[in-house]
Parts: sequence; C-alpha cells; structure tokens
Amino acid sequence: MGSQPQEQGDKAMEKLIKKNEKEDASKASSDGDRVTFDDILSELGEFGLEQKLNYFMFSLPYIMSAMQLLGWVFVGANMSHRCRMPEEVGLDNVSFSYNNDTMWESKSCSRRLDNVTTACDDGWVYDRSQVEDSVVSDWDLVCSREGLRATVGASPMAGYLVGGFVFGFLTDKIGRKPTFMISNTLMATGGLLAAVAPEYFSFVAARVITGFAIAGVEAACFVMGMEMVGPSKRTLAGIVCWFFETTGLLSAVALAYIVRDNWRLLQTLYSAPALLFLAYWWVAPESVRWLVARGRNNEARALIHRAAKRNGVTIGDELIADMEQTINKELEEESSSKTYTAVDLFRFPNLRYKTIILLLCWLTCASLYYVLLLDQSELSDDKYLGFLITAAVQLPGYVYVIFTLERPAFGRKRSMCMFLILSGLALCSHPFVPQSYPKIRIGLSVIGRFAANCSYTILNLFSAEQFPTVVRGVGMGFAVVVSRIGTMLAPYILLLGTYSPCIFGISALLSGFCALLLPETLGRQMPETLQDGERIEICLPWRKGSKNLVE
Repeated sequence: MGSQPQEQGDKAMEKLIKKNEKEDASKASSDGDRVTFDDILSELGEFGLEQKLNYFMFSLPYIMSAMQLLGWVFVGANMSHRCRMPEEVGLDNVSFSYNNDTMWESKSCSRRLDNVTTACDDGWVYDRSQVEDSVVSDWDLVCSREGLRATVGASPMAGYLVGGFVFGFLTDKIGRKPTFMISNTLMATGGLLAAVAPEYFSFVAARVITGFAIAGVEAACFVMGMEMVGPSKRTLAGIVCWFFETTGLLSAVALAYIVRDNWRLLQTLYSAPALLFLAYWWVAPESVRWLVARGRNNEARALIHRAAKRNGVTIGDELIADMEQTINKELEEESSSKTYTAVDLFRFPNLRYKTIILLLCWLTCASLYYVLLLDQSELSDDKYLGFLITAAVQLPGYVYVIFTLERPAFGRKRSMCMFLILSGLALCSHPFVPQSYPKIRIGLSVIGRFAANCSYTILNLFSAEQFPTVVRGVGMGFAVVVSRIGTMLAPYILLLGTYSPCIFGISALLSGFCALLLPETLGRQMPETLQDGERIEICLPWRKGSKNLVE
C-alpha cells in the first residue's frame, strides 16, 4: 500500500516528461523542422571529451571564488575577548585568563572596579588558543564596533549586487569568455589588495571589489557549463560544478588550520592562485550557443567541428546550417540587433511570472546558504570543525541530487520545493528547542543546512533551464543581484539573536510554496529565444488547462 502513491507519482511525472517531449517535437514540426543547438549536441555527443575538458576548466574557478568569499570566516574570525587591564597596557603576549589580587573585574566589553563600570578604554586581550591572528584582533572589531565586522561580511555582497547587473549584461553582450577573463582578474586583484590593506576602510573597499568580481566569475562559468552539454546531461553539469565549490570551502578551512598566525598571508593564499586562470585567454573556447545567437556562425562552426573531431564523430554542415537558420529566423523576429537587458525578463507574461518566482527563491536560498556558512556556533565550539561539518554536509546533498533529479518521481521542481519547505520547517523549529536538548538542536541544524544546500544547488540548474539563451546571462545575473540583497542583510539578521532563524525559515517556506507554480523542465530542451521560452507556460491554478501544481 505504501508504494502505491510513489508509483502514481512516477507515472504522473513520466506522463509529464512525455508530454514535454511531444510538445518540443510538435514545436519543431510546426516551425518547419526547427533545429536547435541541442539537436547538434545529440549528434556531437551530449557530454563528449571536448565538453568534459571545457567543463572542467570552467569549474576550477569555483574553488577560488569559494575561498575568496567564505575565507572571511577565518580571515575575520570572531575571537573571544576581554578588557585589557591598566597594568597590562604596553605588554605583549598577555594571557587571556585574568587572575590577580586587584579588585578589577574584566568582562568582554566592560571592566569594573569598586562597583564602577567603565568601557574597555585600554583595548582588549584576545583568546588566541584557536585563531592567533585575525582582522578582528588587528582593528578591534568587537563590542560597540561589532557592527563593523558584520559590514565586512556584507561588503562582498554589495559588490556582488552591482556585479550581477554588470556582468549579467556583459556575458550576453561581449561573450562568456571575455566576461570571465575580466572578472577573474578583478577577483584576484581585490583579494590581493585586501591582503595588504593598511586599515579597515580600504579592506572593506577591497572586499567590495572581490564580491563585484565573483559575480562575474560564477555567472560566466555556470552559463558556460550549462550551455555546452545536452539535455540529458544538464543535471550532472548543473551539480558537479558545486563539488568544486565545496572543494574550495574545504581548501579554505585546511589553509586556515595551517596558517593561524597571519591573516594577511592567509588572504594572499586565498587570492593569488586565481592569476593562473589568465591562461584561459589562449586555451578556453567561447560558448557556441552565444556565438550562434550573435550571428558569429563561422566561429561557431569551427568550434563544433573541433569538438566533433575530439569526440570522434562527424557533423554534417547541413544540420549546422539548419540550426543557424532556425535561430536566425527567430532572432530576426525579436530584432537580432537588440541588446537584451533585465527589462526583457518582464516583457512577456510567462517569463515575467517565472522571473518573479525565481527571484524570490534566489533571495531566500542565497541568504540561507551564506548565513549557515557564516555561523557554525551551533555545531561546535571549534571554528574549524564547525566549518568543516557545514562544508562536508554539502557532499552527500550533491550526490543525492545527482541520483534523484533525473528520476520522474522527483524532477527539478518537486525536489527544490521539498528541500525549501524542509529547510524552512527546521529553521522555524530550531529556536524553540530548549538548550537542554543539544542533540535535537544539532540535528535540526544539520537538516536545515543539508536541505538549504540542496535547494540552492537545484535552483541554479532550474533557473538556467527556465531562462532563454538570449537572456540567460541577464537572467542569471539579475537573479544573483537580487539574491545578494538577502546575503547583505543576513549578517545583520544574525545579530537579532535567538529567533533570527525564524526569519530565514519563513522565507524558505514561502519560496517553496511559490515555486510550485513554475513549470517542470525535466525532459525539455533549453529555450533559445524569448518566443521559445514563452511557449512553456507556468502552472497557474486558475488558468484553464494548466498542469497540476505538483507536476
């Protein structure tokens, strides 16, 4: 009896996939044997040797962007502290423990003598048992200045906010590869400037530059990875790249564990290796989809034939010509000389609804992901162990998603909604569990982290499949921009205290239920033009003939 609903779900989703495939087939027939780049990939090999090499190249930068962004957890580690006593002024290597025969009482943000409480006018003494050196201890970002530390945590997201607009436009205007080269150079530059920053404000400025650049690196790399593989391999391509990001997080904690006594050296180690990617200017190709959409057919043909040779197959020029004719015809109807902007995401009703829902999901998922990596206090008193657990819990999530996302019973939409709702329930429940039940609190924390990471992983793939090629860079860039509003606010929301997880939990629940309105993309070709994307309707319950929401 228990398997009957599951079997019914499988049959319903299989029916939907077949319907999607029939609709794609009928579209091709009605449009005069419509041929897209996905048809080329079917002959070329959906994930052949050429694609694997290029995919690997554009996944490596995720390691660097993760270290640059989340390495702040250790570069700016929050250290236990107490007021420096008058007799300790001018002394080095003062013990964090304070025991003497005077009447002074030292606390983290005040000191007391003869029932008179004063501020820490002589500075602070820091607990260096775990982290020996940090931005926090260098510039005393504690007590009344604690908000300045939150500002550093939010500053890359301010840069990301602007970078998402700029590089989202550039990926579609000048190409994926040039955008990556520009943003990667800026990322390395910003990171190295942070390592030599003489004071707080120049450090914040360098972090803003870094965040600005990371937006371009991740947007260009993700779009490149998605556009070079066929429909049946998109799930794999959309998820495997995040293994590289987790590798970056694990590398960040490993380097931090080794280099505890010099945050400037640690910041340099997080930043300098990105300079190696300058070699991509000579070895990495441009996106074939983008070249065709821009009318650069000769370059696209050369890359297709190079890929065919490396993959050991032969591609006929007639098929390539048919693809060019199909895309050029649709682009002419949309004004091929047009420069697409974020405004185009709201021009047509179906794309408008999809964009609004996806933006809500991005706002939620990004803030969840960022805040859970910033705060591991619930998992362990050891900063390194807590961060390691948070990063490591991502790995089984990726494996789970890889093995379920192509199964008809799950799909993209069902999986993402399920994880968003699960994460929301865990976060809303966590603050109300008494401290006397630590195992339950840790369990809810781990479940919330696992579900939040899975939903964020699926969202990246799901979003790229919803946006048409001509606005995919703009769409992903705009989604990233909106998501950074949440990540900018996240460090400050944490300062609200015990019940701050409820804010994130409610947002996750709302996003999960709204995402039920999105169409399933499993079994569909990626839309190329705005017209192509408008054919795929959203699941509005009041629209006659609309698909069931769970489908």
